[in-house]
Amino acid sequence: MLQIKGNQPKLLARLQARHAAAPEPAGAFYTYCERRSGRLNYWKTSVYDCPDPDLRAAWAGLARCVVVVKTVTYRGHTHERWHFYRTSLATLPVAALAAGIRGHWGIENKLHRARDVQFNQDTNGIRHHVAAANLALLNTLALNYLLANISQSVSYAQISFAQNIQEFLLNLRT
Repeated sequence: MLQIKGNQPKLLARLQARHAAAPEPAGAFYTYCERRSGRLNYWKTSVYDCPDPDLRAAWAGLARCVVVVKTVTYRGHTHERWHFYRTSLATLPVAALAAGIRGHWGIENKLHRARDVQFNQDTNGIRHHVAAANLALLNTLALNYLLANISQSVSYAQISFAQNIQEFLLNLRT
């Protein structure tokens, strides 16, 4: 399953047009709703077979297209975002596809927030792509170490790590 974004404009336009032509395929959609932190979150996942031979030729393994429409209502305001995916999973039920996508968002949101907020990755000023990739790798390794060995709270783990740096360095040597 791969998300289609603006970096694939032709494929994205075709998926958008396909969804606009038939926004509710018969039996091939799944909805999920939850209330969290005063927000009403509503996800609708629709799945389409990919009959377009040009798309199938251009994208090896393309079996179905997936559209997730996330609607958030908060304090009387409603915001809607559309996400498009392509998948080679021809027989997986729509509910399973939706659960996989939501699960991935949770991982992405948690990881990116920690790297952005706790490690200031977005504002580090590094412009060279190799140096930025190396720092991102080190940040991910450090984050994984902190979460696995100290605490599930990144802030607490950073404080605890800083207060016990000598112990950490001794553990590295052994």
